[in-house]
This record gives sequence, C-alpha cells and structure tokens, in this order.
Amino acid sequence: MIATLARRPAIGLAALLAIAGLQGCTQQRDTGKFDPYPTIVLLVADDLGLDVAPCHAPDSVMKHLAAKCATSLVFDRAYTDPICTPSRASLMTGRHPFRTGAGDVRERSPKLSLDEETIAERIKRASPGNYQTAAFGKWHLADDENGADRNPNLQGFDYFEGTPRQHDTYRYYDYDWQRNGVSIGQQSTYRTTRIVDAVIEHAHQTDATGPGFYLVNFTNPHKPYHNPPAALHTQGELPATALREVAGREPGPGEYHANRREPRLDRQYDAMLEALDTEIERLVEEIDRVSEGPVIYIFFGDNGSAAEVYRGPSQAGYRAKGSLYEGGIRIPIQIWTSNGDQALVHSGRTDALVELSDLFLTITDLTGAEAPATGNDGAVLDSMSFANVLHDPASPSGRKYVYVERGNLDKLPFAYGLIDEAGYKLILRDPVRMTGYAGNVLMEAYNTAKDPGESDNLLLSPCHADLGRIKAMLAEISRLHASEPADKTSFSPDPYEAHLEDLAASCAINAQ
Repeated sequence: MIATLARRPAIGLAALLAIAGLQGCTQQRDTGKFDPYPTIVLLVADDLGLDVAPCHAPDSVMKHLAAKCATSLVFDRAYTDPICTPSRASLMTGRHPFRTGAGDVRERSPKLSLDEETIAERIKRASPGNYQTAAFGKWHLADDENGADRNPNLQGFDYFEGTPRQHDTYRYYDYDWQRNGVSIGQQSTYRTTRIVDAVIEHAHQTDATGPGFYLVNFTNPHKPYHNPPAALHTQGELPATALREVAGREPGPGEYHANRREPRLDRQYDAMLEALDTEIERLVEEIDRVSEGPVIYIFFGDNGSAAEVYRGPSQAGYRAKGSLYEGGIRIPIQIWTSNGDQALVHSGRTDALVELSDLFLTITDLTGAEAPATGNDGAVLDSMSFANVLHDPASPSGRKYVYVERGNLDKLPFAYGLIDEAGYKLILRDPVRMTGYAGNVLMEAYNTAKDPGESDNLLLSPCHADLGRIKAMLAEISRLHASEPADKTSFSPDPYEAHLEDLAASCAINAQ
C-alpha cells in the first residue's frame, strides 16, 4: 500500500528522505507542504448526510468516529452534488459536473472522460513526494468509453480493488470483484469487510518508500437495506429478510414505498452504519499501527442520506438524497491525523464554506504538488484549497459561493443551486422539464442560516425578499455556465431573469 505502511524495519527520517529522493524538497509546515509528506486516506461513506453522521447527530450510532470528533477538524458547512456519480467526479477533478459530463448515475450514461485530470494523476505528476496511489471499493466513474474496468488505473491509481462500474456495486454478499481491471471472481465476504481487508492486505504487500494517497470508497449505508454480520453491530437480532422496495403501487406485506421515509428500516440502517464504523475503526487502527510517517484521514459522505432513512428536520423524502435541499447536498467532513499533530490538522469545528471539489486543491497543497491554475489543456477548475482552514479553523475558506446541480435523470427535472457565504440558497429548475412534476416551482430561495429546515421560500413573499441578492446569485450561476462551450451546458438565465423582473414589478405595483 503506502510506503509508510509497508512492514519493514523502521528507518530514520534522513534515510527515508534519501531513499525517496526528497532531500531539498522539505518545506515548512505553515506552507501546507510537509516534511515528511503525509499519507492521505479518504474514507467515503455512500449516502451519509448530517442527520446520522458522527460529530453532527447527537445520537449517531457511529461511536468510533464520534470519539474521533474531539481530535478532528469538523466542517459544519460542507456541500456536494446530491447523487453519487457527479459528486465523485467533482471530488476527483475539482470540476463541476456540467464541465465533465459525469452527471448521471445510470449505468448507460457517460461517466468520467479520460481527458479529465484526476487528483491521483495530479499527485503522481506534480508532487515531489514520490506518492503511491490506490483506490478500493466503489468507483462509479467507469464506462465502456473510458477504459471500462481499467478506468481507475488509467486515471492515476497504481492499484485498484473493488467495483469499477455500477454492475454488482450494491450487492453486499456474492458480488464480482475486480483487481486492476481483472475479475478475481465472486466474493462472499461482506463487502465492507472485503474493502478493509483489501486495503490492509495491500498495505502489507507493498514494499516502497514514499507516502500514499488512498481512496477508500465504502458502499454502506447505501441501499439495499440488509443485515450486516452480527459481529459488526449492536442492534441484536434483525429480521431474517429485508423489506423490499416497490414503486408505482401500494406496498404489500414485507414491502415499502421507494423514496419515502420508512421507520421499519431504521434498525437495519443503524446496523449498516455501525458495521461501517466498526470496519473503519479496524482500518484506522492498522494503518496507525504500521505507519512510519504522519497520516491524514478525511472522512465524508458523498451526498445526503436516502429518502427511506432520512432523519432530517421534516423527514420528507423529497428533501433528502437527490434534492438540492440541505438534506441532499450538505455532508459531513471530518479530518484528523494519526498522531494528533495540530500543525497538520488543528482540531475543532469550522463554519468555513466548502464544497467537496475543494479537496482537489486542498490535497494538492498537502502533498506538495504543483498547484494548477487550470486543469488539463486549460480546463476550468472550480476547486479552492482550504488548507489554511486545516491550520486555523477560524479562518474563512475564501469561498463566496458553493454551486451544486442535479441533472440527466429520467424522471427529475434538471436543477441548479447556489449557496452564499451568509447561508442564502437559490434553487433553479429547468422550465422545459418541469411539466408534470408536482410541487415544483421555477425558483426557490431560502435563508438556511435562519431557516435550516427550508420551510420559508422567500420568493413566495417577494416584496420582503432581498431580490438584489438573489439576482447576484443568479448572475453567478450564469457566469459559471458561460465559462464552458455551449455544447457542455444548456443553461439559460432568461426564464429566471424574466421571473425576477415580474416579481419586482409586482412589488412596485403593490407599493403604489
């Protein structure tokens, strides 16, 4: 796995630097580039929002990660796109989905082009730290046009074990398993355990000297809701069989509505969360035990919790995963180090505004890689480094806005969202695809700082709303899309600008 994780006799720092070829490359910690370069381990939970996350939900069953909160930097205002593929593509590239085209979760849809530079490729090319890279578990960015099962290896990862495409991704038992693009057959080990086994096995087999960048993509707690091995949770005896989701009709015995809150799933869901937490504890303990150098752990969810298990303020499924409401796009990010080094990551909480794509340039800073002004061939980067926040949680991230989107889904209209540093949110829906979608309006605006449950749409009382702020937010969404060629985006500000003009005119008339 990582040089720092290989089993070999301990060596001094000077020898380690000599072997790795790092003499002359050491820099002061306050630059964000460290001596020795830290190993970075990303721990990704699948569909985990703030409603059940450690450090956010007081009753979280994830006790190991909850215990880490005291020594972690916890982000209270972190956002991402509301479904798997676009969120992961933004993480890997530092670019919004409308730029990469990786906006759709369906297996038949295009995923991440090989023309896109990933953070793994950036580290391999531009860091002086001699980094090794590996990815494990769910990938979800491969298709027939980008190398298929070899895609992770073609996008900067020296080693991959897991599921590159959507096929078999959501089978927790009896699933196909790939190693560097080659199937090694059906696996019967519980998937979360198998992922951790793969990481640890790779750590013990690798004999190299540099630090590592490791992406560990778990599938928990994504549905299907199921019974994990009893040794991984404390929920006691669970039902022998899981409930089965149905859509388009009333559920029968042993069934439940898809995309609707279902409390009967709660114990299985809690068991899944505990199983994830238990296996992360095993992974972290082993990495800490054999590490020779500092390790930075970054735990986060790829989007909000699923509707069936969402425990947010209103517990309304349409405000969970897949939506641009807080329950769909606001995620936990928790960062700590193996040795508690406050110069690497200062513990505490921060309300700095960040988005998941910001990890691209943040990790670039942490690994000493050359910070790009743009991506490959001048591609626009949306990422902003928050390395300064790691050193001082009270400092701002420098971000004025977070942009999110949901698109390319068969049954849902394209939607665009923006959150500003004061907590105002603007949601826009594509007017062409709104027809027949009950309950939607063209535009919504909320003050999430005062109204975290988003119950008060400010545009329903436009004469009392800050229309100037909303116009500025619309202009920012327009600016972002205008920076791409027309064939990359179909966004037009015209219907939204006309709607705001109508609202402003109605207020002027009423004021007379």
